[in-house]
Formats: sequence, structure tokens, C-alpha cells
Amino acid sequence: MLENLISKWLLSDSISYVAPSVALASLFLFERRRWSLVNALHFSGVFVHELFHFLVGLVTMARPTSFSLIPRSEGGRLFLGSVGFVGLNWLNAWVTAAAPLLALPIIFSLATWRLESGPQHVQFWDVLVWLFIAPHFLHCWPSRADWKLVLISWPLAALLGMIFVLWTWARG
Repeated sequence: MLENLISKWLLSDSISYVAPSVALASLFLFERRRWSLVNALHFSGVFVHELFHFLVGLVTMARPTSFSLIPRSEGGRLFLGSVGFVGLNWLNAWVTAAAPLLALPIIFSLATWRLESGPQHVQFWDVLVWLFIAPHFLHCWPSRADWKLVLISWPLAALLGMIFVLWTWARG
């Protein structure tokens, strides 16, 4: 009976479907300091994070020059991966730096696709999907270095803010 209720709840909507992945991601945060299978799972999240930077950099003419997935330590901080650019400017820096957020719509599209045929029972491959997408919840958020790159785009943010203020003022 309890198994049936849990199955119905998990398969009711996209947010409920990804809830186990969010729970696993929070557990992965506690296991990050020790080398284990969890660190191997983090690789897929880091790969997608850096891949989105690279691909959006190509599209926005930020001209990516390097792509690395080799962890390195600089100044006491661990960097799991990096992408270098030579063409970042105030127009493309914000979208290139925020590119890992594109993983969220993909994750929720996967959940919607899974639930498309209506509620069913939780299957073994659902557990594998939850395990695979959990690191993506950890790595879809832009890093500290990414947020510093977003600050390059402050003129664009100021321009959009002025347009919004003028639009609301003109509407009365």
C-alpha cells in the first residue's frame, strides 16, 4: 500500500519526479570531501556544466579557446573543470556565464517525457535516471567564477533596467 502511494506521488508531475534526484544531490554534497563513487558521478555534472559554457560561448561569439575537465587546485580552491574564452564582452558574458542553467529545462523535459503516458509504477531505470541527474542539480548553478563574468554585462543590465522603468512609467 505504501509503495503504491509513493509510486503515485513520484509519478504525479515533473517536480515530484525529480524530487529523489534533489534529495540525492543534497546527500552528494556531504560526500564531496571524500573520494568515492559519488565523485565519479560528479563528473557527468561537471562535464555538462562546462559543455554548456563551451557551446553557448560558440553561439554568442565568446570564442572558447580551451576546455578542461582535469581537476586542479589553485589558491586552496579545487576547480573541477574550466573553459577559457577570448571574446567575452559586456553583451555575451552574462549568457555565456549563466549557460549551465540550461540543464534545468532539459531535466524537467526528461521528467515530462517520462510521465507523458500517464502514471505508471516506478521502474528500475527511474532509479538510474535519478542517480544520473542528481549531480546535474549540483552543477547547473553557475560557479563563483561564472558570477564574476556576469558582472561584465552590467551595462546590458543597466540598459534593460532603464527600459523596464520607462515602460512601467509610460503605462501609468
